[in-house]
Amino acid sequence: MKIMRRNIAFILLGCLIFLFSGCGEKDSPAQDNLLPEKIELTYYRLFDGEDVFAPLIREYESQHKNVVINYKKFTNPDQYLNLIINELAEGEGPDMFSMNNTWFIQHRKKLAPVPEDLISADDFKNTFVKVAASDLILPDIDGKMRIYGLPMYIDTLALYYNVDHFEDAIPSRGKPASTWADLQEDVYKLTKPDNSFERFEVSGVAMGRADNILRAIDLFYLLMIQFGTNFYDPSYSHAIFADSQGADITGIKNPGLEVLQFFTSFALPSNKYYTWNFTLADANSDDKEIKTFAKGKVSMIFGYSYLYQQIMDKIKELDKTGVKTINANSVKIAPIPQVEDPKVSTDKRDAFASYFAETVSRTSKHPDEAWKFLSFLVSKGNLQYYHEQTHRPTSRRDMIQEQSEDSVYGVFADQIGFAESLPVADAKGYEEVFIKAITDVLGTKDVKTVLKAAQDEIESFIPEGGLFPAVITIENTN
Repeated sequence: MKIMRRNIAFILLGCLIFLFSGCGEKDSPAQDNLLPEKIELTYYRLFDGEDVFAPLIREYESQHKNVVINYKKFTNPDQYLNLIINELAEGEGPDMFSMNNTWFIQHRKKLAPVPEDLISADDFKNTFVKVAASDLILPDIDGKMRIYGLPMYIDTLALYYNVDHFEDAIPSRGKPASTWADLQEDVYKLTKPDNSFERFEVSGVAMGRADNILRAIDLFYLLMIQFGTNFYDPSYSHAIFADSQGADITGIKNPGLEVLQFFTSFALPSNKYYTWNFTLADANSDDKEIKTFAKGKVSMIFGYSYLYQQIMDKIKELDKTGVKTINANSVKIAPIPQVEDPKVSTDKRDAFASYFAETVSRTSKHPDEAWKFLSFLVSKGNLQYYHEQTHRPTSRRDMIQEQSEDSVYGVFADQIGFAESLPVADAKGYEEVFIKAITDVLGTKDVKTVLKAAQDEIESFIPEGGLFPAVITIENTN
């Protein structure tokens, strides 16, 4: 009994020494300081629902126990951008958000560039396609080239067509021509005028106007690129697209003028290729030419990869209301036409790129952790998952081959390698200028006068020092 009491006393004494020494404290301040900092990140994105990103976020959070990511979806691009700008001006806003590739030049001072030890410019160029480097590697306030965004996809304009119309009117080919000149002749053969209010039983192509065509200005920019227009001087300080010296490799004397004339020709009643007017699609609707195409009233429209699902949805919607529509199997997608025939020409092909890239706000308290999460998103495995969920074409070079084999969306993957964009000082401002220019030409104003006025207006958007102050030309990013 004495031995047992002595042992108990020794045990109690040992416990007291252990406790008072601090070794047994589980929640001491010293221990707390060793725990990772709790980090909460807010992520704003357009269009994609939380269901798409939830598995990716859960996986990242499981690997980084101290990180919590709050996702918020938006649907209106203009409201979305204005909200972010206003929140950042107040020192608030999201840690991470998506930006259209045309927004980066104008708003890069609001962004925190990718940490140089996370991904280098060379690694970026080796991983992602060329247009991403041109758009997202930009000079910082000191003139140093930095990466400002990581793209999860790169989309391009393609040509959607009703194969039944082509089998009927152009059975020798059964699909659209590969050049713009030949496509004009396709339009002439496909168009069926009548005496209705719309003036057409079938329109050959939705092209020529800027009010009732969804991607009219993107198509206009594409033509500027393809026709060889020098939009800016070499220093990107002045707009020169209205000047005859803007001629480039195509040999066209004044490509900017040719583009405006060519684009509007499809909506001018005096032109041989007249095929589109204001009655064929409602300018105030969200559908515009999509509904016209779904009803079989137009043979060709232009759009990005997501347009395919929009067409399918519109066909189903109209079918339910008893409106006659085309067969879903009649919807096909062709590569964007070129100035020269790709089969025989050695000239580079050009497609037009439009996409959103992920970036980090300068107001973020955790920019490094935010960029780590975004770099996690653009890994090959995660972008494969993202493609399966959205069908958007990849931004990574090592995924193009596989995606180009897709029977529906393969066209978009094929075009990524030769996709280009047009650097702009103010995306919305430029769009409004060219909408007005197109409208003025359709109002029978002189094309040269209209183009020169547009050039003067664009000039007013270009900041002092040009689009890329302290940097020679954008070719440095390619």
